[in-house]
Amino acid sequence: MEGVLQPTVSGRITSGLFGCVRNGGHRFHEGLDLRATAWDRRKEATDPIFAFSEGTVRYVNSVAGNSSYGRYIVIEHPQIGPGVVSLYAHLSAIESEIEAGVSVDGGQAIAVMGRSAGGYSIPRSRAHLHFELGFWLGPDFQTWYDQQPYDSKNEHGSYNGMNIVGADVWALCGALRRGEAADAWEYLMSEQIAVEAFVRDTSIPDLLKVNPYLMHNEVIPPDHAGWRVELTWYGLPTRFKALTGAEMKGYEHWLTVDALRPDLLEGNLCLDLAKENASGGVGSKVNSLMKRMFLR
Repeated sequence: MEGVLQPTVSGRITSGLFGCVRNGGHRFHEGLDLRATAWDRRKEATDPIFAFSEGTVRYVNSVAGNSSYGRYIVIEHPQIGPGVVSLYAHLSAIESEIEAGVSVDGGQAIAVMGRSAGGYSIPRSRAHLHFELGFWLGPDFQTWYDQQPYDSKNEHGSYNGMNIVGADVWALCGALRRGEAADAWEYLMSEQIAVEAFVRDTSIPDLLKVNPYLMHNEVIPPDHAGWRVELTWYGLPTRFKALTGAEMKGYEHWLTVDALRPDLLEGNLCLDLAKENASGGVGSKVNSLMKRMFLR
C-alpha cells in the first residue's frame, strides 16, 4: 500500500482504501485514493491518468466547483458488463479529445492528476486520483433526485456520483493480478453474498434495465409479486430474482432485509446493511439503494 495510496490528513495509509476506512471506521470511502509520484516546480502533481480498460466516455465534468469530485470523468466498459463504469476524480486537467461519446483504449491517457474539488481545497501534498469501478444505476436518476430533500441542483445528469455504486476495486485488482479471476465481471459475480433484500414491488428496477445479466430468471413469472436482491458486504447488488406470490409469502413489508453472512458485516461500523431498528428494521443503505432502483 505504501507508495500507492494517498492517506487522508490522519496519515493512516489504510484511509486511502475502499470501505469503512475514514473517521475511525465510521465513514465509508467508495473508491481508492492513489497518490502522486511526479510534481512540477510549483509542487503540483503531474501524473498522467490512464483509462482502466477500453470503453466509451459517458460524462466529463470540467467545472471543478460543481462537484466534491472536482473535475471528473466517467467511462462505461460494456465489454466487462453493461453499465459497468470507472470514475476518475480530482483531476487538474482533462485531455482535449475526452468528451462524452468518445471511445478510449485501455491504458490511454485521459487526464492529469490533481486536487480539484468543490467547496474545499485539497492541499498540494495530498493531490491524488480518486478512482472507482462499479455499477451505474440507470438513466432515471433525476426522477429519484427530485423526490429527495436536496437544496442543490443536480449538475451532472444521471452520471452524478450518487448514481454509481462502487465495487471493492482494491480486492478486485488484487484478484486479477493473482489470477484468481479471469476478468472483472467474473470477480464481481463470484463475490460472497452477505445480505438479501426482499422487495414487494413488481416494477423493473432501474439497474436491471441497464444490465439484464444480473437477473437470475430467464423470464418474469406470471404471478410476479416481488424481488430478491443479493448484495455484497458493502452493498453492491449483484443478483436479482423475480419472485412469485408464494415465494414472497412472509415478506409483507415493502422491504425486508436478511443478513446471510453476519460475519462479513462485522467490523464495518459505517455500514448498517442489515442493522436492526434502523429505517423500519432494515439497513439505511439498502433502504436508500432500493428506493433509488425502484424509484420510490
